[in-house]
Amino acid sequence: NHPSWADFSRHFEAVVSTQSTGFVLPNCNQDRLILCFGGLGMFLCLVCLNRGLTLEKSGPGTLVRNLDIPIAYGIQVIVFGRVPDVLSILGGLLVVSSVVLVTVNKLFIEKCFKFEI
Repeated sequence: NHPSWADFSRHFEAVVSTQSTGFVLPNCNQDRLILCFGGLGMFLCLVCLNRGLTLEKSGPGTLVRNLDIPIAYGIQVIVFGRVPDVLSILGGLLVVSSVVLVTVNKLFIEKCFKFEI
């Protein structure tokens, strides 16, 4: 498996934000626990995704991988009580809808209409 553009952008964002603000630890223990459990959860997510992609086609795996955006927005609203702004919601919808369209195209349309040139 090769690293995706999303993985590259996350690492790039981490490097840029560390350079601009410096490395800062959260002040309270609750924030540190959230940070640690978030990192552990992301690690387990990547382990399960890697195992799933070895067993299944990449189309459904990519669709599930990009569902983390609406799930993160849901957690943000339910747990933290912060509603994302309109541009964030539109960006999330754009990402999810494009992944759904690509997945539907790969799984169904290309199977039904195989054109040979």
